[in-house]
Amino acid sequence: MKKILFTKPMKAEVAGGYKIPVCEKDEVVLKVLRIGVCGTDIQVYAGKNRYTHFPITPFHEGLATVFAVGAKVENVCVGDSVVIRPIISCGKCYACTHGHENACEEFNCLGVQSDGLGAEYVVINKKYVYRLPKFCSKDALILTEPFAVGVHAARRGQIENKKVLVIGAGTIGNFTAQACQLQGAEKVCICDISEAKVDTARKSGIELCINSTNKTLTQVYENAFGSFPDVIIDCAASKAVFSQIISSAGKTTTVVIVGNYSQTLEVDIAAIQRNELNVLGNITYTEEDFLCALNLMLEGKVYTDGFITKRFALNQVNEMMDYAFENRGINMKTIMDFEEG
Repeated sequence: MKKILFTKPMKAEVAGGYKIPVCEKDEVVLKVLRIGVCGTDIQVYAGKNRYTHFPITPFHEGLATVFAVGAKVENVCVGDSVVIRPIISCGKCYACTHGHENACEEFNCLGVQSDGLGAEYVVINKKYVYRLPKFCSKDALILTEPFAVGVHAARRGQIENKKVLVIGAGTIGNFTAQACQLQGAEKVCICDISEAKVDTARKSGIELCINSTNKTLTQVYENAFGSFPDVIIDCAASKAVFSQIISSAGKTTTVVIVGNYSQTLEVDIAAIQRNELNVLGNITYTEEDFLCALNLMLEGKVYTDGFITKRFALNQVNEMMDYAFENRGINMKTIMDFEEG
């Protein structure tokens, strides 16, 4: 079989001659059908992810067909189409035993800390795969994993009946804003300096969409709400923007950090203390969040039209990653189809 390798920063290749993996009793072998390129994948490709070591087989967003099952696997059968939950946890540490397996002490995101889904066949424990209906939209369901991030962010911010500002209108920001609306926020505003992403947000049905070019965050939220929001969700991961978030947040505002920062920031601790801000870390999602996201996708409640910006084949991995890297400011979702035709 073939698999993708990131061998060093900005270098990807397809290598052949590997054996199809064999599954243990509680594992399944998957034939990968499609992967999605995440901002984290771009960060890994560029050599900017502090948790990745080269060489690595990348990618964590995926759809597959079950190729083989172990003797103790009952939740899926050979031939089933499945979506993959790629956050692997130990199930034994403090976080795992207290309902936060997404913050596991041995946290492992496929394609970041360990080899991921960028191979024709992969093996994984049965608990990380979920059967899909026979007739469903691949273009929508490849987006289940990033939507789960949005679901978790909304829950983390406890956004019910609150005014929420989402900063950054890329795939994660858009899905976070949609999740906030679906989970009962009073008002949701999303902002970005990319008019294309703001336009996609409008099409997605997000209530308030603002191009923040040449605007301060204070101007953005006063325009949207007339005052500061109850919750600010940072999906931009920008040093300059985060400084504005802390300095302009209202008293007791909740700040949820979703964007994946690749650099260390200086933070005004006094502003956090004196304004009694609630600054919350946020990493991926729990299984409960993932299942919620999958159900909302299957129910057709999540807007995904036009999210796939460009498609590539397996032998185009270098072109795909260069495209995703160069267009990261405007791109929504790049995908790779492993099957031809």
